[in-house]
Amino acid sequence: MADDLEKPDPRPAGGDIPDEPAGGPRQARELDEGRPVGPTPPMDFWEALYSRRSVRKFRDEPVARELVDQVMHAGIWAPSSCNYQMWDLVAVDDPEVNKKLGALSLQMANAPVNIVVSYGREFSEEAWANVQSASALIQNMSLAANVLGLGTFWITQMGDAEKVRETVGLPFDRLVIAVLALGYPQHPAKQGPKRRPLGQVTHWNHYAGEPIPSSPDPADWSPELLAIYQRARVLNGLRHNKPRPWETRALLALLERFAPREPAGEARWLDVLPCTGILTERMARERQAYRFDVAERTPEVAEFVARRTRPAAGARAWPPDGAAEGFDPPPEAAYDVVTCLFRLEDLAPGDRPALLADLARWVKPEGRVLLGFVSKRSFHDWTERMRARRGGPKGVEYVLSPDPNVGPFESLDPAGVERLCAGAGLRVEERFGAQAAPQPEELAFRTRNFSPGSRRVALALGKVLGALDALPGVPDARGRFRFLRLSRSS
Repeated sequence: MADDLEKPDPRPAGGDIPDEPAGGPRQARELDEGRPVGPTPPMDFWEALYSRRSVRKFRDEPVARELVDQVMHAGIWAPSSCNYQMWDLVAVDDPEVNKKLGALSLQMANAPVNIVVSYGREFSEEAWANVQSASALIQNMSLAANVLGLGTFWITQMGDAEKVRETVGLPFDRLVIAVLALGYPQHPAKQGPKRRPLGQVTHWNHYAGEPIPSSPDPADWSPELLAIYQRARVLNGLRHNKPRPWETRALLALLERFAPREPAGEARWLDVLPCTGILTERMARERQAYRFDVAERTPEVAEFVARRTRPAAGARAWPPDGAAEGFDPPPEAAYDVVTCLFRLEDLAPGDRPALLADLARWVKPEGRVLLGFVSKRSFHDWTERMRARRGGPKGVEYVLSPDPNVGPFESLDPAGVERLCAGAGLRVEERFGAQAAPQPEELAFRTRNFSPGSRRVALALGKVLGALDALPGVPDARGRFRFLRLSRSS
């Protein structure tokens, strides 16, 4: 700040800079003094703030370097720790260099320009002030790009950050913080995702709330916090809200084995805790002879899922004692089929018996409950440990789990699950397992950001392990997905 105070202001008292030839000293002075080169479209600050969106798909159209300069210039006017401004930016618009970046992470393969943001490696490390400074710069650039009609995507999953640094020629003492993808959006911006209510995230003078845990352990989550978290993730534009082929294949195997296509007479189907509704939508499409309902923790999520089926499903409440006015629990003994797929895994152990007891209460005496979960006797936990060991993303939002799971997650012991079912009044009629080894599509998905060598090894190993699925009895004993067909004991 001292330098700013000592520097004389070269502008006339009126604030205008005298005209000078284009490209001459005036242009350099404008860049130094905060006046961007080129016209700046007018936009109200609040409009710029509220209309900004993250863009993942860009048009195949170059961005003029003058515009990129304007974006970066807005960035360097962000605050920085001690005003050191120890950032360096490398704007990459060379397709060949971007191809190399895209090989490190697919997120860097989508835009015509990638701005690599770095900061002095040993400057302002206390309290991550270096990262905070670079983050303020990125936010400025994101807002400026929006004003200029461009889109941005803030990339933190860059693969090996040191390889990113080497690819663009940054010296070792520059620490790569993130990459900002920049370009013209392929599609017009949609309405922004909803935000958590201000009253839930703000406090005066002293914290007065209950924090959402960052732990992936279900035992650390209360039912109320899990409901708040899942509501936010589902309604705020969950980016994983797409079916995965290996999980769809397991679902279809379940339906073919346990759920008749043409029930006798009018039949009702209840899907319990579907969360994003990915599997509900497919089940309703595959079994159109049934009338579907869904049971969820909040009316907003239940209605979100209900709209995914054709015709729209009925929205019901779980748990029953948490039902709000106009949001009723499912009627007892009313359903021919009740499904609960990959939901026990995110409940605290003490809450699982109550859910299973409700499943038993809602199914007809002659009906069937279809329960699916991830088996602890499978490769799942080994894969999770390997992911953590190689430095993969950690935290509840990255836990390795099947859709539609959103939140904490742990695989379950099959014998323990069957004991819980028996205690809830459910009898096992039939069981089977699926996918004793990672499927080719899953391996390709999970290794997409690996180095080429590591990816080849992982894919080759997966191909060898895939032979396990052809061995009699192995999927039933060691399959990742475990399914039970249950009936009421009495």
